[in-house]
Amino acid sequence: MKKISSFVLKIASRCNLNCSYCYMYNLGDKTYMNQPKFMSIDTISALADRLRSYCSAADIRFVQIVFHGGEPLLLSKEFFRESIEIFTSTCPDIEFSYTIQTNGVQLDSDWYHFFNEYQVKIGISFDGPRQQHDRYRVFHNGKGSYEEVAKAVRLGKDNGLTGILMVLNVDIPPAEFYEEIKQLGVRNLNLLFPDGHHSKLPGGFDLKRVSEEEYTPYADWLIALFVLWKKDKSRPAIRLFENLIALLMGNEHIGNQAIGKKTNGVAVIETNGGIEVVDSLRACYEGITRNNINVHTGKIEDLFGDDVFELFYNSHEMVCEQCLNCPVYDICGGGFLGNRFSEANGFDNPTIYCKDIIRLVSFLQNDILESLPHETVEQIGVEKMSYEEVMEELKRPALNRIDKHVQQKLTSFKQLS
Repeated sequence: MKKISSFVLKIASRCNLNCSYCYMYNLGDKTYMNQPKFMSIDTISALADRLRSYCSAADIRFVQIVFHGGEPLLLSKEFFRESIEIFTSTCPDIEFSYTIQTNGVQLDSDWYHFFNEYQVKIGISFDGPRQQHDRYRVFHNGKGSYEEVAKAVRLGKDNGLTGILMVLNVDIPPAEFYEEIKQLGVRNLNLLFPDGHHSKLPGGFDLKRVSEEEYTPYADWLIALFVLWKKDKSRPAIRLFENLIALLMGNEHIGNQAIGKKTNGVAVIETNGGIEVVDSLRACYEGITRNNINVHTGKIEDLFGDDVFELFYNSHEMVCEQCLNCPVYDICGGGFLGNRFSEANGFDNPTIYCKDIIRLVSFLQNDILESLPHETVEQIGVEKMSYEEVMEELKRPALNRIDKHVQQKLTSFKQLS
């Protein structure tokens, strides 16, 4: 049985911000308008019942619950308190870990105290320096939210803030960005590539240059940030760098939806109780995540019959042929599924960040090798990686290592568009 151990609860399908790049509200999918604005306690109870039976059958003892939205702080403290008590009492054999991902505009001392009391990890979404943050993360009246979010981040330094989540923005000079997170006292940062795909590239790409082999704007930005980060003796944790380094050092247990080779054991629970694949895939096309599976009428394992979830769950194995023949594949796992989509081929493509990932991984591997004693490098037998050589290798005839079963699945998934 497939193992899903992380459940993202979309407890609010509305938000007090109107971020321009939001996959929920501003990338074309309007299906959220057909469901409740907020999740009910009855839905929490139904989910807890389903978790009890599913986790027992799948031998799962640890479950992560992520309170998400929209904006989850639109709900009351009583909702969170009652939800946690329901999970704990209904599933006494399960160890729960709770996280909330918020835009931070309502996060004050009372909320911090409450979440600390219930051992809920707190993550804030942030877009960097004031000018850039206020360009994208705005209230519905157009006013920027930097002041409120920066205040919440500073307050979190001594109140249990777990980390900051930021979508990469190559328009921000890396030095300016790094100065900002240091000034705010950020201790843990996770960077995400922007949502987008081959038929709808994100704004960070210059459409006139995307076909150029040497054009890797995201890698260039990340490498510049890495150089600053590495020199800093009191640097914050940057998960993207740390995870890639761990993978390069041979840790096969590291990985997530964007990198590595692990299965993606994550499911989304919508406000109406719908059990779905991750909602960020909605950036591909309207309705892609929708199905008829619900905690009120079905079981969690019913999701295993959903073709889109099957592809997502195994997305680091079900990749295009170019990925299977790439020297970097074991590190990146083909990248995030949503970034591979095109209207012509469905998901049977490399990620739009393919060149950027190859250049970044090449740089990191070479940096690791340069930091090791010469004798150690000779002993492990690993050579420096050249971006140019990898790109040349990908131009050669494929080795045709793709499994026939996987190829059949990929062909069928072309029809998902």
